Amino acid sequence: MSKDLTNSAVDRQNILNNPYAHAGIEKAAGVRRFPFEGNTGMLKEPVAMFFAVIVQPVATYLEQNTEELSQNGNEFLNCNLLQELKLAI
Repeated sequence: MSKDLTNSAVDRQNILNNPYAHAGIEKAAGVRRFPFEGNTGMLKEPVAMFFAVIVQPVATYLEQNTEELSQNGNEFLNCNLLQELKLAI
């Protein structure tokens, strides 16, 4: 039986906690995660490009799932943090 990530929070957390899964997803999707203030970050634009959608649906999905995603050290950057990130890069 295949796993259905849409219905299993445990299976999603297993992927979000798995650095090997991150590396494979990054490689396959061409989307890079980066360390920032003890967490990892990713920009919405490359994700939207991978799915061939505009940025807004990605932003909406992230907003709707902030709690689940943040349990694994993922953080959404506001304008002030984006400025800090730009300086750090």
